Amino acid sequence: MKQTLFEHAARVPVIFAGAGIATQGGTCGHTIEHLDIYPTLAELCELDRTPDNLHGESIVTLLKDPAAAWDKPAVTQIARPSGEHPELTGYSVRTERYRYTSWQDGYAGEELYDYQLDPNEMKNLATDSNMYRTKITLQAQLHAIAASRGKRS
Repeated sequence: MKQTLFEHAARVPVIFAGAGIATQGGTCGHTIEHLDIYPTLAELCELDRTPDNLHGESIVTLLKDPAAAWDKPAVTQIARPSGEHPELTGYSVRTERYRYTSWQDGYAGEELYDYQLDPNEMKNLATDSNMYRTKITLQAQLHAIAASRGKRS
């Protein structure tokens, strides 16, 4: 029951095997989303007429070369009842280095973690003035992705 936006719950190992996977036994540390699975399978199976409005992106490039350049963040969303308040919705954007989380109604605020320096998410950097530019960049990225998917973040 993954009811949090923290890395330990949002992280899911993904394994691809079979024809078309050139790097058998290889690993890749890049961040991907569940939304990337269908476009990947569609490309591997050479499917025609896949929808044009998919939000995911094929990771076949990473399957061929796990060290390939990749700069696509992953978005995580959770909605939970919050007692007397309306449902509380949180959105998180995870890049290779950072996770920025925003709670839609403002009750729980914001969170920002640097996985290079803090892999266990022990220090919330959201109010650290040295991290302001990073936070604003991630915030804008999260809003843009959510808007493209028809969500409010």
